[in-house]
Amino acid sequence: MKLQARVKLMSTLLVCTLFASAIQAFAQGYPSKPVKILIGTPPGGPGDTATRGAAQALSQATGQPYVVENRVGADGLIAGEAAVRSAPDGYTLYVADSFAISLNPVIRAKMPYDPEKDLAPIAYFGALASLILAHPSVPANNLVELLSLAKAKPGSISFGTFGLASSSNLYVELLKNDRNVVFLNVPYKAASLAFPAMLAGEVNVVLFAVGPAVAQVKAGKAKALAIVSSNRSPLLPDVGTMKENGVDIDIQAWFALFAPAATPRDIISRVNAEVAKGLTNNPEAKAKFLTSQGIDTSAPAGASPEVFARFLKKERENYAEVVRLTKVRIE
Repeated sequence: MKLQARVKLMSTLLVCTLFASAIQAFAQGYPSKPVKILIGTPPGGPGDTATRGAAQALSQATGQPYVVENRVGADGLIAGEAAVRSAPDGYTLYVADSFAISLNPVIRAKMPYDPEKDLAPIAYFGALASLILAHPSVPANNLVELLSLAKAKPGSISFGTFGLASSSNLYVELLKNDRNVVFLNVPYKAASLAFPAMLAGEVNVVLFAVGPAVAQVKAGKAKALAIVSSNRSPLLPDVGTMKENGVDIDIQAWFALFAPAATPRDIISRVNAEVAKGLTNNPEAKAKFLTSQGIDTSAPAGASPEVFARFLKKERENYAEVVRLTKVRIE
């Protein structure tokens, strides 16, 4: 090797080494100031509660405030784009659900960013168990009976949904395609509007999170026909899963923590470890912020970012198949 080429190679290696050392030193001193956690859902919901649990765990572990900012709108795109455009230094994190990360890229004709390329997975919190709920006047006590009613009289059972890209709308479309069961689809702007509409008898059926719905079910104001989860919920152990009701369709909202893609690996690993220690693997915090909301903390909750990334790849493939079957698209 010529001397000039050797000097150039050594200079390049030195720059790379110094850069890597600087990144490591920076990560070891992280965080030295408050950190923002952006989330695209409103305050008070299951995702927000889980996020505040993660923020508390991280604040206690690092001694710096982790401040939750709710930036609601456009199915999570507003918060997601703000996160993607932020400096990749660990001082802006992002909590998203499965629809923002895995469904949006395959159901939308255009996206301002690609979650797979532009966001780094950090930690999975868990999947939100939801209920198929019916007004007490509906003559069905489980999902099998509801589907029989709807199939016998197509369009006679109203189902309150909340957006083209919502799990509620996708279930209505999948059941129509898979079972030839036709519901009267009544759209609302949010799940928080569809649920009280069902309680008031405006619609017959809705899909809603287990945690907030338990009190109404126990009070007899709503019937829980099936749970959208891999397992029965300890909050309502007598309610069978979708699969136990003969419907092998599983679209669940899960919540997880992300960072801009170029965020240093040491920071991602540190945040992952602290969330696992202080939230997903901490019995007291898990009960307060996750299971109380109906969030199932089965794997990959508490797993490494690498395991979580493999889960995300499969999720995107699953949602692409759902979109293919339902033919639902957002132009």
